[in-house]
Amino acid sequence: PNDFMYIFVGRLVGDKGINELVKAFQNLNSSNLKLLLVGPFEGDLDPLSAETLKEINENPHIISVGFQQDVRPYFAISDALVFPSYREGFPNVVMQAGAMSLPSIVTNINGCNEIIEDSKNGLIIPRKNVEALVNAMLKMVGDQEQYLKLKQNARPMIVNRYQREEVWQALLEEYKSLLQ
Repeated sequence: PNDFMYIFVGRLVGDKGINELVKAFQNLNSSNLKLLLVGPFEGDLDPLSAETLKEINENPHIISVGFQQDVRPYFAISDALVFPSYREGFPNVVMQAGAMSLPSIVTNINGCNEIIEDSKNGLIIPRKNVEALVNAMLKMVGDQEQYLKLKQNARPMIVNRYQREEVWQALLEEYKSLLQ
């Protein structure tokens, strides 16, 4: 109950920023911080570095649970999403985390910077930047007032901006415009 749990959900590959995430987590040096990795390793297309794999396997504060059909229990025990991806379309995991009232640390890439408003429902950092990631992770755990504000805003910002009916209507309008 006294631990602060960072969570990453997605494929555990280089392009998702896992090498940087693990390096940043190593620099935090606190026994009450944990990193929960939810997702499959994909060693064929974009493997993680040997150093990263070793750290994941040997660091008792990094918990890797593999692919999970239902990620809600993992979000429920976590305090913040960390999603340092290099590129995305529109990342569902950032919306899922927000819907579960988790603030997010994301990279300044398309999709992520549309869902997260810096210092409102999360923090936005440059991609491939370990130092910025360390600073954001420290800020999330170290500034309780800021953290609670981000957490309080996370769910309402998702619900207000991404209700299904609005998305369905926007898709319908797009399809109609394509037919013409």
